[in-house]
Amino acid sequence: MSTLGPEAPDGTLCRSELIRPAGALEISVLMTIIALAAAGVLMGLWFKAPALIAATALLLIGSFAWNGFGFPGHVTVLKFLILAFVLAGAYTVGLFLSVRWTQTGG
Repeated sequence: MSTLGPEAPDGTLCRSELIRPAGALEISVLMTIIALAAAGVLMGLWFKAPALIAATALLLIGSFAWNGFGFPGHVTVLKFLILAFVLAGAYTVGLFLSVRWTQTGG
């Protein structure tokens, strides 16, 4: 008996149990990306590079804490890099908007 899922009569794992449908975990990852992008844009509008460095450090600490507490959906190195890239990209967009806003006298 396997712990991965139900077995077929011949002892192999059922294919339907190996393919995970989109669910709450994927939605939470999408919401995390959207929230991180919004935070990055807001940081770019009001803060400078040290805030981005601090936010990336907090993201790293949060990733280790998430894995340490054993919550579902452990954060791999690739997921962390994707989240850090989203944060940095959104920060760049916010920084660009900040520069454009000050040039137009807003």
